[in-house]
Amino acid sequence: MAFVVLISLLSFSANADTVDIPGFQQGSLGKHTQYFRERDGIISVDDAIKRFESTRLSHGSSNSISLGIDVAPVWMSFNINNTSNASVSYRLSVETPWIDYIDTWLIKDGVVVKHIAGGDAYPFESRPMQYRFYAFEHGFLPGPTKVIMRVETKGPMALPVQFSSVEQAIQRDITSGYQYGALYGIMGALALYNLVLFGFIRQREYGLYGVYLLGFVFNSLSYTGQLHTIITYDFGAYFQDWLDIFLMITYSVAGLHFARSLLETKQYAPRLDRFVLRTTLYIPFGMLVGFIFNQLFFSMVLAFILNTCFVVLFIAMGVKALQAQKPFAVIFILSSVTAALCITISTLAVAGVLVPYNDYTFKAIEVGMAFEAILLASILARQFRVAQIDKLIAEKYARTDPLTGLNNRRGFQELTQPIWQQIVFEKHNASLVLIDIDLFKKVNDTHGHSVGDEVLKVVAKAVADTCRDGDIAARWGGEEFIVFLPETSRDSAIMQAEKIREAIESVEFSLLELSLNLTASIGVAGSVASQFEHQPLHVDIFEPMIQNADRALYIAKYEGKNQVRVVS
Repeated sequence: MAFVVLISLLSFSANADTVDIPGFQQGSLGKHTQYFRERDGIISVDDAIKRFESTRLSHGSSNSISLGIDVAPVWMSFNINNTSNASVSYRLSVETPWIDYIDTWLIKDGVVVKHIAGGDAYPFESRPMQYRFYAFEHGFLPGPTKVIMRVETKGPMALPVQFSSVEQAIQRDITSGYQYGALYGIMGALALYNLVLFGFIRQREYGLYGVYLLGFVFNSLSYTGQLHTIITYDFGAYFQDWLDIFLMITYSVAGLHFARSLLETKQYAPRLDRFVLRTTLYIPFGMLVGFIFNQLFFSMVLAFILNTCFVVLFIAMGVKALQAQKPFAVIFILSSVTAALCITISTLAVAGVLVPYNDYTFKAIEVGMAFEAILLASILARQFRVAQIDKLIAEKYARTDPLTGLNNRRGFQELTQPIWQQIVFEKHNASLVLIDIDLFKKVNDTHGHSVGDEVLKVVAKAVADTCRDGDIAARWGGEEFIVFLPETSRDSAIMQAEKIREAIESVEFSLLELSLNLTASIGVAGSVASQFEHQPLHVDIFEPMIQNADRALYIAKYEGKNQVRVVS
């Protein structure tokens, strides 16, 4: 039985390193791969072949082989067996765009039939395929073909080797294009909208949110290889590595400052706020020092530390905000935890730990960030709505008399000016009514200001209730009220003023067993046949019309009060 088990295990090992095509349509080859590190200097492909044939080596245990940052070059080997009688075209790609140098040798019957060199250090036009990853297509002849690969990079040695039929590879490219297009479209639109909003209202959280989203989009474009099709080897072999990590800290720094501004952590969590601020200063500064002295590994480690801090501090700030009972804290925590979970899934998948590597786990970070972006956008939208409501309320109070609820002078002028200009332009009529409560000073002196305030309220209500649609009433000052009557001649205004006088006179005022008979004197001024004082209406006549109504009011007071008068 032991012998049978041993034979079975050996058979399994042998089969695990062989991929049979065309039965195998697409997938990652991590579990079919043997590998070793080039620890004792550069070796030739012949030496590598001998080592693969004579030595028991490490074997991939997941879809992606991950060995860390700035490690020795790695040699990998797996076998392709074409079981058909014809050549079959397949695409091999290493779907990590930051790998600097990749060499592949295809060996048939002990002879190297093809050598394909590429990687991130090569200019785009010099790569085996005009593609965002290292990739090539090859027609595999019937029978076995041994594949040997050598990989060298300063960045994380994450090696998801994808092997697909050409048809399946093209279909994956199309699907991936739609997915990334939707992702970048959503996040780009949100970013631009908030940047435009920041340009108008100048609230820093909207600007920081826009920079945060754009930073993530460019970072995603970089580490998924999209950006590498534009910026390539012309700037140096490791330019893309530097670009990746600096784009990484761009969105991390902008995101942390956005969270500080949105949640206002300085008010209730000053120590955490200071820690966040120092993190976003010291780590980028250290990376800059590493760049000056060309220490890529040092700067890369700092970048990953900052990215880890970004995830942890986002959640910490959300928890502090929840403890301080800040609005939106629950939604902020939900978005942060979701993004952190998705980032962790993608990281573990690429590292080949616990989570299987596939298209979904690799793109989990984009999905999580998109979900977070939408939730944070809903927070900003709600905050903007609340701010707009507060602004409208503030503007209303700025235009409204707080005691009577009518317009004040400012509100009256803002409302009447555009209507007055339209009346002048169309050569129509307009009139003004100025109202003064009779003997109001005596009411104040005899019964106190509280009673006087109640008198003002009931008179204001009588004036407002008598106004027609389109009339604009306001408290003009003290015990005086004014009413603007658009599309109303002077004679019609006299009739309307009489209705107002009767309404005030009929008010039954009783407060604390106190009974008062209220009356008002009213002055009227208005146009006749679109003329005022024998002059056609023009914009500057509005103030003289008010003065004319004031003189008419004086006459009404002088002649006995509780009457309507006009200066003819």
